[in-house]
Amino acid sequence: MNPVGSPERLGAWGSGTHAADAVLLDGVVRKTAGPWTPAVLALLRHLEQSGFPGAPRVVGDGYGFVPGESPHPHAWPDEEVGGVGALLRGVHDATAAFTPPADAVWQSSWLRDLGGDDIVIGHGDPGPWNIVGEAGRPDAFIDWEFAGPVDRLWELAATVWLNAQLVDDDVAEMQGLPGPLTRARHARAIADGYGLPRAARDELVDRLTDVAIHNARHEAVAEGVTIDSTAAVTDTGYPILWAVTWRARSASWIARNRPMIRRVMLE
Repeated sequence: MNPVGSPERLGAWGSGTHAADAVLLDGVVRKTAGPWTPAVLALLRHLEQSGFPGAPRVVGDGYGFVPGESPHPHAWPDEEVGGVGALLRGVHDATAAFTPPADAVWQSSWLRDLGGDDIVIGHGDPGPWNIVGEAGRPDAFIDWEFAGPVDRLWELAATVWLNAQLVDDDVAEMQGLPGPLTRARHARAIADGYGLPRAARDELVDRLTDVAIHNARHEAVAEGVTIDSTAAVTDTGYPILWAVTWRARSASWIARNRPMIRRVMLE
């Protein structure tokens, strides 16, 4: 924790992520506001009032600091990874009674672009870099800027993909991740923690490739990648070539390993 009265700039979790603009001062996280900020603050106030413990508290026009660490880029502990699914389910259950402000504006989200029929208010960016806790537990989501309406199963699919780290094998080796079978079991544990019915698990597995490749597409579009692009790193230091590459390769890995993932998911 920073000394009282001394601001501390907070970095983004993990590697290969955009730089954060958050500053911690006297236990309060402050960020650059956007048109979506009032809706996000209203959502977080609702979560607090509903008794949901896994989100920052609103402090004035800032956010209470949530202590803890993310394991990213490493894996969640075997005995704790199911808590990721339970955490997401807690969000979806708690927001069921939330009525957004009449003038609510939500930040554009690649997950919302996928549409869907079972719309809930979700976190919107459920990677492990946005989940923190003590002793390896996934206790809370942080960084709610992309919160808003999203299809329930699409957000769960993204959560499974990113937190079970269903990445290509050499990427997994570089990050010290467990083997394919263990990561598939992590995917199942997240679905179990969420309480996903067995009947919905085939569709969940089918959506894993879609979320990975759609997220790769989003990265390329967001950073303006074209046939004329030559830089592997943007002017702001974001490694866009790697960001697109690991996501696209992840989609390929999931497609190649889908029978194994499906078998484990249905065990």
